[in-house]
Amino acid sequence: MTLKLTMTCGPYDRSKAMIDGTVKPEGIDLAITVNADDVVRQAQSAAGMFDVVEFFTGRYIADLPFRSLGFTAIPIFVKRMFRHSYVYVNKRSGIRSPADLDGRRVGVQTWLTSAALWARGMLADDYGVDLRSITWVADRPEPVEGWSQPPWLKLEFARDRKSQYELLVAGEIDVCISTEMMAPARHPDIDFLFPNYVELEREYFRRTGIFPIMHTLLVRTSVLEKNPWVAMSLFNAWQESKQHCYKLLEWQRIHQTSLWYRALWEEEQAVAGPDIYKWGFSSTRSEVAKMLDYAHQLGFTARKHEPEEMFWPSTLTT
Repeated sequence: MTLKLTMTCGPYDRSKAMIDGTVKPEGIDLAITVNADDVVRQAQSAAGMFDVVEFFTGRYIADLPFRSLGFTAIPIFVKRMFRHSYVYVNKRSGIRSPADLDGRRVGVQTWLTSAALWARGMLADDYGVDLRSITWVADRPEPVEGWSQPPWLKLEFARDRKSQYELLVAGEIDVCISTEMMAPARHPDIDFLFPNYVELEREYFRRTGIFPIMHTLLVRTSVLEKNPWVAMSLFNAWQESKQHCYKLLEWQRIHQTSLWYRALWEEEQAVAGPDIYKWGFSSTRSEVAKMLDYAHQLGFTARKHEPEEMFWPSTLTT
């Protein structure tokens, strides 16, 4: 008898084989709800509408001391993205380099957003930005039961329901770290902090081996407690779905409607190896450890948690 579960995730190429039913997790009758809206999907997930969820990793980490979400992660990192190209500046602010950020007003969607976590960590590590000197302006609070902001954090919330983009254009913030695409050529005053982000992201990966983790797969803890085998069934299904994605990308290497996709794919394979989108615990432990280190530095958690604390125990052998 199969176990009936529900799952929500975005419409990614790596999840496509599960969404269309080509890949099915062993022993599970999985009803999948596809939702491309990250914010709505997370709100629904936090409200307990699904058994298996693609979730913002930063918020999950902030909840580790409290476990109020009622979910436990498995090392399937549904979404990864470099974030050098998502730091935007109002050119009228006079900011020309990361060194100019100290003491400025910087927008973020929420303090716990994974994208901003990685961007802030990179700005501090690689460019010496004093994150505590900055006034941070967020769209909204992000509720985590039991969490409170650290005393050093200068955090404000956007007034008059203005978007981050509107705040940046108006000069009410000097810089914005956002998942929204604000450049190029959207507004004459808005540009990238790192116009050479392509070069910098490649150098960052070669130097650190980090492909920043944004979203992680969570499973309702009560489901795992009753059916511990579910963790590896879902892990294996997602891995198999990713292999279908790789086969499609290999076909697209020649047939993609693109000018230089073949060269890009071959470059990525040469740098990262055949598994460019790594999942599993052992091969990603150092990346998770760095994210947890940043989370502690930024006040997400009162102490630095170890990677083993994030995941269901049986998946630590992956």
